[in-house]
Formats: sequence, C-alpha cells, structure tokens
Amino acid sequence: MTMSSNRVDVALLSDEDIPTCFQVLSKSFGHDAPFVDIYFPGHDTPSGQAQGVKRLTAWKQTSKDSTFLKAVTRPGQGHEEHIIGLAIWTYMKEAPPAELDKVEDVEEVWPDEKDREFMSRLWKDYVIPRTRVINESHNKGVYVLELLAVHPDYQRLGAGAALVKWGTKTADEQGLKAVVEGTPVARRLYEQCGLHTEIEEMHFDIGDEFSGRRKPKLLFMTRDPTI
Repeated sequence: MTMSSNRVDVALLSDEDIPTCFQVLSKSFGHDAPFVDIYFPGHDTPSGQAQGVKRLTAWKQTSKDSTFLKAVTRPGQGHEEHIIGLAIWTYMKEAPPAELDKVEDVEEVWPDEKDREFMSRLWKDYVIPRTRVINESHNKGVYVLELLAVHPDYQRLGAGAALVKWGTKTADEQGLKAVVEGTPVARRLYEQCGLHTEIEEMHFDIGDEFSGRRKPKLLFMTRDPTI
C-alpha cells in the first residue's frame, strides 16, 4: 500500500531499508531527545547503529501487529527514491510488560548496570499511560505510534504528517483510538493530525541516584476514531 502526500510517498519499508531508516532516526533526534539517547545507546556511532539496525530488524520480523513505514521522495521523474522519514505503528490489544527485560535483551543492549537500571525505571513509567488506554478500550485495543522520525534536511515537506495520517486513517477504519508518547517539538504536528494532549508531561520516577541524568520530556496524546 502506498499513499501520496504532496511530494512525499509513504510505503511499507523492507528489511533492506532499515539501515538507512536508522540513520534517519539518529539524525532526526540528534541528542535532543533523552529517551531516544538511552533507548538506542550510541545511536550516532557505528556500533550503536549496528545494534539499532539489529533490534529494529528483529522487531519488524517478529511483530505481526507492527507496521513499519518509510516516507520517500524522488528528485525527479525516473530517479531512485530517497528515504527521508520512518514511522512504526502498532496495534496493541494487550498492555505492554512493565518489565523491560521482557521486551529487550537488556544485558546486550545496556551492558552497563547503571544504564540498564536507569532505562528499566524509565520504561516502567513510560508504559503506564499506554497501559491505561488499552485497558479502557473494552478489549478493542489501540493503535500506537511507537516511533516517528524525519530527516532534518527534509522537514516541512509533509513527511511527518503523511506518516501520522497513515496511522490515524487506519485507526479510523478499525474504530480504534490512536495514541503517541511525543516530544514537545512534535506537538504541533500531532495536533494538526487530530491528536489531543492528555498528559502535558509524563512522570518518570528515576530515584535520587539518577537525579543527574536527563529525564525525558514527553507528552501523552490521543485521538478518538472518526467514523
């Protein structure tokens, strides 16, 4: 399935696209998003990118409920596509585990014990709002935008909106609520796509021993289906 938006196309990405998509992810967030920095350690280094590609590939190959999308543009007719953005939308009927080691190989991804504990505490709080809306869905489930990234050199072409609207359209067709844990910088985009803020700043209880580390600043946003 392919959907056009202005000069941008949105399509399903292949396994071969993942290395390029992970580079887009890294450049999109830089080091301005603490959650991305700790969730994808060293994402702008060769080793960190190799590990990130491995994790995304495994996720794509094993999750039947996740849809991996790419936003592409072409310089001109007949030219090869250029990947400028990616998104991962997941249908969730069951609440995600609060224990990070149930969804990640924690010792491989975070070999440092302190990093592992810090990420585990973040994850435990991160899934709380998502869990609530899933539990309130009366067994219907929700559609979750788990990742959205657009290359900084290709912003304002409509790629982000096209990737978000692909998911909200799918959610509408299934009668599902759409949700996202978003960064403040993306708030306007999400609002333009019909999402509303339920939590202005998500709570992360990291403890005194991690008080010197950057805490994520994330909004929790939802959109009821339009039928």
